[in-house]
Amino acid sequence: MHRFGANASLARVARVVCRVCVVSAAAVATVAVSGCSTVPVQSAAATVIKPRTLAATFNASGRIAVRDVGENKRGFSGGFSWNHSPTDDVVELLTPLGQIAARLTMTTSGTTIEQADGRRATTAEPEAYVARVLGIRLPIRALPYWMQGAPVPGSSIRAEADSAGRLALLWQDGWQIRYGDYADESFDANPTRIDLSQGDIEARILIGEWKAP
Repeated sequence: MHRFGANASLARVARVVCRVCVVSAAAVATVAVSGCSTVPVQSAAATVIKPRTLAATFNASGRIAVRDVGENKRGFSGGFSWNHSPTDDVVELLTPLGQIAARLTMTTSGTTIEQADGRRATTAEPEAYVARVLGIRLPIRALPYWMQGAPVPGSSIRAEADSAGRLALLWQDGWQIRYGDYADESFDANPTRIDLSQGDIEARILIGEWKAP
């Protein structure tokens, strides 16, 4: 676990307008990708996308950049560490210098958010809370699936596949998700670059390290 930076706060990080080349990540919510499960992809008739098996437990880290290109002109960039299990998610958002700006601990009973200045909050709606602080809404509930190259089950989608049958483009819940790179050419390779957009919101997630049993 990283130490909280003395002067870093989530609100302060939110004022840093991100650069598209820098990236890191994000929060997760009371989403349990419990047990290893296979998610079938319903896609456009012309697209054949093979189902992927989701990891019940994983650790991911990397960088994220998010910005509002509209009138809001807000954004942030930094690093992230994300530990996922069937019972909870612990996500650390880091400043560009590597200090913790916030730690989110998410379980089925709610989410606790700790900021660098010592403030704590508990919420059942982490997406809405992060939106209030950052001024930018992030698809927290969907990220456990999208980071594994799979759509969220139970929600309609449009999709395009790459030559290996993996997601190349996904449209879901008002978001466009573009998979720029995978770790290698195999079907089971994890995404390493994900670009997301919805209206004026643009985000890039670079996954530098991925560990799953």
